Amino acid sequence: MQDKKEQSKFENFLIRFKALVESYLAPTPEPEEQPKQQVTKQKKQKKQKDPLAPKMPKSAFIFYFQDKREKFQQQYPNLQFQEITKLIASEWKDLPKEIQQSYHDQALKDRSRYSQENELYCTQTGKQINGKNQAKTNKSNAKKEKVQQKVDQDEENDSFGADIGQE
Repeated sequence: MQDKKEQSKFENFLIRFKALVESYLAPTPEPEEQPKQQVTKQKKQKKQKDPLAPKMPKSAFIFYFQDKREKFQQQYPNLQFQEITKLIASEWKDLPKEIQQSYHDQALKDRSRYSQENELYCTQTGKQINGKNQAKTNKSNAKKEKVQQKVDQDEENDSFGADIGQE
């Protein structure tokens, strides 16, 4: 009697096991492919420059480039702008230091012009040299002071709770 009972339990187990295996092995219908929705990124809006702000100073190479560009464009009318730029850059590298120095002097004068114009602009508009207004710099200074106060407090409080080296 017990043999038949165990056999029927085993048969029931086998039936359930087969059904389970078949459900795993049965081919699953593939879901219909829906076209992916295109995610559009929002373009960052360019910060509008103040038209009254002074123009950035030019480098020595830019002064040299402006002198030579027209000559190269007339000499090589078929070349694209990038190729002309490469030619001028290679010529700049091979240029003697004495000639380069004259362009560096022009760049130095332009930097001084920029700093003077920028100081004037900052006094008129109240903006900082780097373009940030005073409120932002005050906020960052306050954060720095807060961090410094925390560091000072941590140094004052001994992490062990005991006076080390003091008798």
